[in-house]
Amino acid sequence: MLLAVALVALSPLALDVLDDGGRWSRRSEIGQTYGAAAALLSVFALAAITVSLVLQAREAKLAREQASRATHNELITMALENPIYRECWGVFSTETDERSLRQQLYTNLILSYWQTRFELGTFSETHLRHGATTIFSARPGRTFWHEAREARIRTSQTRKARRFHAILDEEYNRSVAATPTLDLPSEPRATRIAGLMRRVADRLDR
Repeated sequence: MLLAVALVALSPLALDVLDDGGRWSRRSEIGQTYGAAAALLSVFALAAITVSLVLQAREAKLAREQASRATHNELITMALENPIYRECWGVFSTETDERSLRQQLYTNLILSYWQTRFELGTFSETHLRHGATTIFSARPGRTFWHEAREARIRTSQTRKARRFHAILDEEYNRSVAATPTLDLPSEPRATRIAGLMRRVADRLDR
């Protein structure tokens, strides 16, 4: 841009060489040929300003979304640490025991963190698929996505958000098709049942 302005400013000196007599009338006629170039330069400048404003608007929107997501994560963290705050969210999951509920809240934080990085471009589709394969290989991740998938997919507002949730859903379906036995009762319940049986056996031995 600066180079173009300099060339326009120095053009009269070049015209003196071409004029071969210094007649201003001829210089004026030759100068009219720069009208189209000046108009084109104005168009380029306007386009550059427009692109800059669009990029700034996108960055501002992304910053607002990140701030909102950070606040959401703080609220989830508070609910994760204190069951009293958790009740304010209503029925968060069909899970009833404390361990499973905390796992669901923590999984939500993981996926929200992944989504932020994915939308920023620092988390590729390859990394996302690898992470999703890992998280859906265990029951907590599957349980969370089974209950949250519809709401998350329906509320995706951007192209990247829709792509993010589409990848998660693909990997979830692939994981369930490969090892459906993970839908068996959760480990905490089985552990409690085993503990109860041991206590009953101990009382019978007495």
